[in-house]
Amino acid sequence: MGGDARVNYPACVRQERESIRKLQEFWSKKAPQELQRYGPLLEVGEEILKVAEAVPVPKDGHLGFLRIVRECFQFLLVEFDFSITDEQPIRMRFSSGKAYLELECSSNPWMSCQFGPETREQKHFYIYDLLFLYRDQRYRIVPEQLTMNSSTEVQDWFQFIAGVFKQYGRDVLSNQPGIFDRLKHAQAERDAEYAAAMAKLHRAGSQDAG
Repeated sequence: MGGDARVNYPACVRQERESIRKLQEFWSKKAPQELQRYGPLLEVGEEILKVAEAVPVPKDGHLGFLRIVRECFQFLLVEFDFSITDEQPIRMRFSSGKAYLELECSSNPWMSCQFGPETREQKHFYIYDLLFLYRDQRYRIVPEQLTMNSSTEVQDWFQFIAGVFKQYGRDVLSNQPGIFDRLKHAQAERDAEYAAAMAKLHRAGSQDAG
């Protein structure tokens, strides 16, 4: 069984095995004929889970995502005392205990990079928020959709993100006082700018249609 390189099968098995345990407990309290009817199905489920559990998690992740992120973001561990707190074939989470950075091999730019303070109610900021805060005009050209079909495309995107954090991320990564308030204001300002641009396009389209 080769499986899908994006999936951590052993982790999924641990979740599903708990579901089967609860089903077994539920049916054990029913009449013997009910247990006789559904017991074989639960046994089949257990056998399927055993097969899935044996599927190895790719060391480098989907399309080399984990290897690429480890290489590009090594500076988080060395310079800012972050550690890796979660690692899946398409996702890696770094945390210093005060700030976090979560990266995902996703076609959505906002999902591919989220960061913020480590608080109970986590706030999420995105790569274009950081660019906008420092008035780096690249925030305008972050694509709405990413192509993640090869390791080269994965590497190009996460090298770009790592470069942005090396250039502008020191205050975020070291959790400087007020940095996330500044980002919150920048996020609101950027959202307002985007809404105004969309409204302008809508008005222009309505005039052309008229």
